[in-house]
Amino acid sequence: MLTSLYFKYKWYLIFTVPMSLLLGMASMSVIAIISDALGNGLDNMQYGPVVFFCAIGLLFLLGLGNELLRARLSARVSYDIQQRMIARVSATSLEQVERVGLPKVIATMTQDLTVAVRYFHVLPELCVNIAIVLCGVAFMAYLSLPVLGLVAACLLLTGVVITLLVLGTHKDRVSIREQLDTVMGHYQSLVKGAKELTLNRHRQRYFTGRLTGILADIRGRTQRVLSLLAWMESWGQLAIFAILGTIIFLASHLVPVSGEIIVGFVITLLFLLEPIEVIISHLDELVQAKVAFDKIDKLKLAEAIPQGQTDLPLLTHSQGKTLSLHDVVYRYEREDDGQVKAFQLGPLSLQLQPGEVTLIIGGNGTGKSTLLKVICGLYPPQSGQLQIAGQPVCAQNMAAFRDHFSLIMPDFCLFEDVLDANGQPCEDAEVAAMLTQLKLDKVVSCKNAVLDKLELSQGQRKRLALLLMYFESRPIVLLDEWAADQDPTFKRIFYKEILPSLKAQGKTVVVVSHDERYFDSADKVYKLDEGRLQPMLTKSVINADQSLSQHTA
Repeated sequence: MLTSLYFKYKWYLIFTVPMSLLLGMASMSVIAIISDALGNGLDNMQYGPVVFFCAIGLLFLLGLGNELLRARLSARVSYDIQQRMIARVSATSLEQVERVGLPKVIATMTQDLTVAVRYFHVLPELCVNIAIVLCGVAFMAYLSLPVLGLVAACLLLTGVVITLLVLGTHKDRVSIREQLDTVMGHYQSLVKGAKELTLNRHRQRYFTGRLTGILADIRGRTQRVLSLLAWMESWGQLAIFAILGTIIFLASHLVPVSGEIIVGFVITLLFLLEPIEVIISHLDELVQAKVAFDKIDKLKLAEAIPQGQTDLPLLTHSQGKTLSLHDVVYRYEREDDGQVKAFQLGPLSLQLQPGEVTLIIGGNGTGKSTLLKVICGLYPPQSGQLQIAGQPVCAQNMAAFRDHFSLIMPDFCLFEDVLDANGQPCEDAEVAAMLTQLKLDKVVSCKNAVLDKLELSQGQRKRLALLLMYFESRPIVLLDEWAADQDPTFKRIFYKEILPSLKAQGKTVVVVSHDERYFDSADKVYKLDEGRLQPMLTKSVINADQSLSQHTA
């Protein structure tokens, strides 16, 4: 990411260099006038007040221009970095996000982005201060090359020590950043597992002990980093004053120079004291930002939103077409009895018709949730083929294919905005009517297409998810154990009213369920066992067969 940002904003950065040099030259011209006045006296000074005020006016204009340029660059880069990160996370496959882990993604988006943005905020200011120092060195060379040689030797020693101190912090900074991912994961467990930790003091002590142990290691490394930075700052200040003392007390004995030159060197070095401190500070910030950029790149997120997506016709525009899976296989690793084992879903073939309800049953760990993710393209099959309306699904049209689906899984996420099929806010009256139908109107209201409350029981939250799904108006609906958290009354409503309503609308409905008493609500029932599908007879089919046999007899 850092390289691409350099390329995109190269003209800003290129323009910063001459601006910085002009600002450095203007600063040194002011210092030269002051040095001349102090060294020769007001009566013998070479430059008058007009030159002085013109110089400080030019310095003001250049400084203002540089700050405005820096503000513009910083604001643009800040927006660009955050926008790119959002786009990369959005474009990254669910597989990769799950592989990276939610804590790492969150830590990167909250911490690394903030630090990375500082890179282009301090870079122009670093260039300015380096230019000022270089111009100061040039001015001191003009005053006396021998004395400058003495100063340069001291500055070189100072720079070497500071560089070694900065490099000494890098290993600890990387380790601190890596451990923050673990801390973020523990923080999530601390909140989500509050009930379990409260009821089990042994686990609570063990968990908090592990977390505080990590924090203690971070504390030690942070203290080491800050100590090195303290050494660096103190060494820089000591070096500057030592150089001043060398010039004042030794230079005149070692090199034949006038008092005017000594005054010029002293004033210049005093003026350069702040730019040098800024350079030291910004070098540290650049190291931190580089660590942040490296961490972002290590996530291996998608570089950009896939281009060249082709459209597939919506099923609502081509009724009677099927969604087909042909010899689809998806392999992944899962934990079984403490061991990581490979699991294969398929090969399986399946046809899902509009206006049909298909039930998927099976024990825990048989691949039911994975099957739903494969069906909707969240997990692209590793072999076999998906087809919709007779068209094969491939990488180029996968995004358009996913637009056909609404999915509610046990770990679903609720959004407060209620949007229609075109991504526009819905009418409040329509949302209110649906809230009443779902028996949520007493606890949730909607204003300007925004739900005012999401913190509800799991069953109520699932009903809100169903509401959002309804207004999305997607042709294919996938529901994973939706009725598991509903009371008996609403469970019956789901199977006897909601599913028939979806079916009547011509939607393709796939439901993962364990509710055997409601199997007759489905047109097809499949059992998934160790990744393989087995068709089963529904009660409705059995009843139809019995009626046909009686009629024939």
